Amino acid sequence: MSGIAEPSLQAGATAADPPTRPGRTRTLGPAGTVAAAVVALAVVAAAWPALLGGAHPLAVHPAEALLPPGAGHLFGTDESGRDVLARVVAGTRASLLVGVVATLVGGGVGIVLGVVAGLGGRMVDAVIGRVTEVAFALPLLLVALVVIAVTGPGPVPAMLAVGFATAPGYARIVRGLVRTARSSQVVETAVLQGRSPARIVLRHVLPAALWPIVAVGTLGVGQAIVWASALSYLGVGTPPPAPEWGAMLADGRTYLQTAPWMSTFPGLAIVVLATAVTVLGRALRPTGATR
Repeated sequence: MSGIAEPSLQAGATAADPPTRPGRTRTLGPAGTVAAAVVALAVVAAAWPALLGGAHPLAVHPAEALLPPGAGHLFGTDESGRDVLARVVAGTRASLLVGVVATLVGGGVGIVLGVVAGLGGRMVDAVIGRVTEVAFALPLLLVALVVIAVTGPGPVPAMLAVGFATAPGYARIVRGLVRTARSSQVVETAVLQGRSPARIVLRHVLPAALWPIVAVGTLGVGQAIVWASALSYLGVGTPPPAPEWGAMLADGRTYLQTAPWMSTFPGLAIVVLATAVTVLGRALRPTGATR
């Protein structure tokens, strides 16, 4: 999340000008186009899993247990004879949902904290800054596990846990962007023209500060997918037998020697989707962003 540039303001702009955004969006390029296609395919899989998965993800066929990948089952079957392809496709919905909701939770909390810190006084900024620094220094998985210890396991607590764990990063970005926007030429001109503080904040500070969060949030979805899968792998996310990639990885640990496909395909799904979302987020970053 450190790769987002601060909003650029045009020289000579006045308070009456519309709020400027931090640069135009770059073209996707080959990598971004491929990533967008992968994300689109994931959306289709999440919306219509039967279209790509074929078999029912919960259908049990003991006689077909642990079949290797082949014509009848492209990804093989698990210990209960369930089709791994159907379960991987069906698990896309849970992973995308957790990633998006967790990002919205983390972004929402981070935006509130960042705006309050950036617009508040020195004492408010110091208090919020210390709290976010401590939370940011803690391992994300540890913070998520603490939240789940309070709320209990399940898909909704997993969304909240990942969201709250990622909120400090968003808060630090928004706080810096808000303070930069406050000291810009546009805001100084608006103050000299006697504009009300509320109008200045709504018209100039917030648009310039919040627009980059769109790109940051896209990157955050990929991160949230990985961490949500990690929670399910540890048994505190989506409970079985619901198809979820992290839980499928956990189920396949016992059969790594005899049926490695049980873990290989859900693991690849996590890597491919998280990478595609991250690449797409970087492609959507405003121009002029720095590393």
